[in-house]
Amino acid sequence: MKKIINYLLLAFASVMAFSCVGEEIVPNNKTVREDGIMLHIRTNELETKTEERPGEQARNENLIVNNRVDIFFFKEDTPGAIIRKSAVNVLVENEYVRIPVTFPEVQNIFNGIAQNESTCNVVIVANYSGGNASVYSGCSTREDLMNLALDTARWSNLTQDSFVMVGSATLTLINPKGSTPAKGDVRLKRVAAKVSFNMTVASSTSESGTTWTPNTGSMSIYLVYAMRHAVLGGTPTPVPTGINKVDYRVVDCDKDNDAAYDDELLYEYQGRNLVDSGETAERERDGEMEECTVYVAGIKNGAGTVLDSDSPFYTYPSTWDYGVATEPYLKLIIPWTTELSGATRTKYYYYKIPFAINTLESNNWYRIYIDVKILGGEEPVPPVATISYCISDWEGEVDMSTATVVTEITVIPAQVVAARYLSVPTTEYILYNTDDLVIPITSSHPVEVVGFSVDETNAYKDDHMVDANYVGTNPKVYNPFFKDDEHLVEDKIVISKPDYSATEVSADTQEITFGANPSGTYGWSVKADATGKEQVIVHHTLNRDLSSENYDVAPYTIRMRIRHADEFGESYYTDVMVEQRPPIQIHPEANAGGKSNYGYAFVNGAQNGSPSSNSASGSYTASSVQNWTYYLGSSPGNLSNSSNTNTNMYIIETSVLPTTGTISQYMLGDPRQLTPYNLNGSKTSFTTTNTNAATWSTSANDWGGTNRALTYYYPVGTDTSYNKVIAPRIRIASSFGATQYLTYYDAFRRCASYQESGYPAGRWRVPTKAEIEYIAQLNADGKIPLLLGNTSGKTAYWCNSGYVVVELGKTPSYTQAFTQNNVDSGRTYVRCVYDDWYWSESDRAKLPDNKINTFTWGDQDSSTVNIAE
Repeated sequence: MKKIINYLLLAFASVMAFSCVGEEIVPNNKTVREDGIMLHIRTNELETKTEERPGEQARNENLIVNNRVDIFFFKEDTPGAIIRKSAVNVLVENEYVRIPVTFPEVQNIFNGIAQNESTCNVVIVANYSGGNASVYSGCSTREDLMNLALDTARWSNLTQDSFVMVGSATLTLINPKGSTPAKGDVRLKRVAAKVSFNMTVASSTSESGTTWTPNTGSMSIYLVYAMRHAVLGGTPTPVPTGINKVDYRVVDCDKDNDAAYDDELLYEYQGRNLVDSGETAERERDGEMEECTVYVAGIKNGAGTVLDSDSPFYTYPSTWDYGVATEPYLKLIIPWTTELSGATRTKYYYYKIPFAINTLESNNWYRIYIDVKILGGEEPVPPVATISYCISDWEGEVDMSTATVVTEITVIPAQVVAARYLSVPTTEYILYNTDDLVIPITSSHPVEVVGFSVDETNAYKDDHMVDANYVGTNPKVYNPFFKDDEHLVEDKIVISKPDYSATEVSADTQEITFGANPSGTYGWSVKADATGKEQVIVHHTLNRDLSSENYDVAPYTIRMRIRHADEFGESYYTDVMVEQRPPIQIHPEANAGGKSNYGYAFVNGAQNGSPSSNSASGSYTASSVQNWTYYLGSSPGNLSNSSNTNTNMYIIETSVLPTTGTISQYMLGDPRQLTPYNLNGSKTSFTTTNTNAATWSTSANDWGGTNRALTYYYPVGTDTSYNKVIAPRIRIASSFGATQYLTYYDAFRRCASYQESGYPAGRWRVPTKAEIEYIAQLNADGKIPLLLGNTSGKTAYWCNSGYVVVELGKTPSYTQAFTQNNVDSGRTYVRCVYDDWYWSESDRAKLPDNKINTFTWGDQDSSTVNIAE
């Protein structure tokens, strides 16, 4: 087999000294006068080469721009190793770099040990700084250097100007006081990876008695999800798991006009044409070996003239999880033609060619070989084709007997010999208040559906609901099922939801039975649509009737495997996750402090309060935080001796209000007032027109570290017009938020200064009348543990415009008994709520873990709140 080899070829300028005049270079043996630290740099293997690989030099893959590089020395080859001396923008002379150094500089480079056998590490960077030393101004360690961001790559159909290259080597001190204290060989490696493609295709194929012929003049190949961003060290960057406007674009690949898209990480190349390489290869055809044309990626002009042959794709290093929607792949499109009723019919078929590994590494050349014998899929997102790869070093000799081969087949090139594929549009579905799901299937064979068992012991436990057990990104879907194949359920689909009625959340599961035409409460089927394509249909009716006992307040999750219904089903399958969300959702979040640490809860900066009841006597002094906290219903204490020890906060999310019953008269909206005021005033009142910082509140750091009092508070609206408003998603304080009796005005101040488990002060508020009634009904219906009231009698709670009396029962007694005439003497309880719908979408949703037990003012001018995309 022909060996393909590469030399470093540099166009050298006339001799220039780095810091002194040297002797004339002798070009025949590529030597220079040894004067200073001498480095011999190459972009190929350092052994002697006898042949030159064609094409690479013309693509500037070896070019060092202006024959200059940047040099850095380290004592150790470790991330934190400091830079001992840097020589930026040094002249390359006939593959050599000369760096004149003084004896003190040698001592510095070799860490003060000026003797033979001392070593240091050298790093050479090419084509990065452009002669601008300031790009390295923030680097003091090797780690800093390797983490420098590269300019956004202009992957295009045009020849690349150059490639950023990095190389390192260990130098041994030869003679610390000699003219050449050290020398060594350094091989440069490109940060980018290279992908090339060649293909053979059958001259014809048959399907259902119809013969199809490939239109070889109109075949094309695309690289989808090439990575455009990288760091100098070439560490593979994880591909984004979701696509939005700053992640990806399909482009015309004009490198001169895409500067406006620098933020985008992923990139789809403009399609390469597949062109005749001029070579042939033997391929098996119907039991006989046949010479077939080898096609390679190329570029044609509008007239069909080939402008470039064997044109590679480039990408920066990337890594991804197997099966993620944004995994890089090659998309092959072949038009096939047939004769029908005397007319020629052409159909475009798609082939998805994934990389057989989940990481593309720096300086690797990924050569992909494929022999196509079948029709592909008819969807733009094609089924997967079986292929083989030869993965080698970019400069290494291509020897198929020793190259790393990643394939299911032991020969190269691989053959696509069986018309077998399976594809679904997406693997994650979210159903919002919807009962039916139809999943279209592109499959070469009939499919079946099997389910998974629920992880009963861990599902929905707080310590199990971590990122590793979620799929997707926006929105995330929690996976309560076993993730291994051993727990497949062959004859049914299992649907699961959490039961939030007790403090310890458990899993509630049921089976969805098979039915040819799903009807009733639930069912599923596999059937063909009007065009003959199969589809999976899942039906599950949500219970939205709040007058019934079992109305839904938790999301259902289904995990199923769609697979070929024959002996190959273990190899051809797709796992699908479905989350069905009811119009009302409840989710508990455990207080991070448990029953200790006072639940990371504060009132006006205070913790560990006494549970003794407040009296109405006493006076306020703005300078006494403890006195204020006393009148604000006491500060949180340890719950070990409390009768109410529920340490969960509960998040209630409502997307659609019921059309019947008491709650149907409510409305979804923002219950807060539009302008801030900070509740200044006396014990029995506050001034709503004075927006100065709250004189009653303690001084503490805000999110940005400024020490201040409450400043930008937006309380609940006190007008009765707010009585019927329910926020779309609210968080209810845990048992740490329980209070002693306090006045209406102090209830506002307490909530304004309340903080729990990293959800900062300045954001909590008094609930509206409707919100208290809503929470009370969910308590009474057993959807969440008892949060308001008690098991007997009546309990009053302050709301936006008065107080609401809660009585345990199916139909609580909702009585608004407060008026503006008795506020001075009225004293009762309050349970604060947090506007999760607003703050969870901001870029400051929750305090970081290292600040969770620090009282912090989180109030913010509404005009400065940044909503995360």
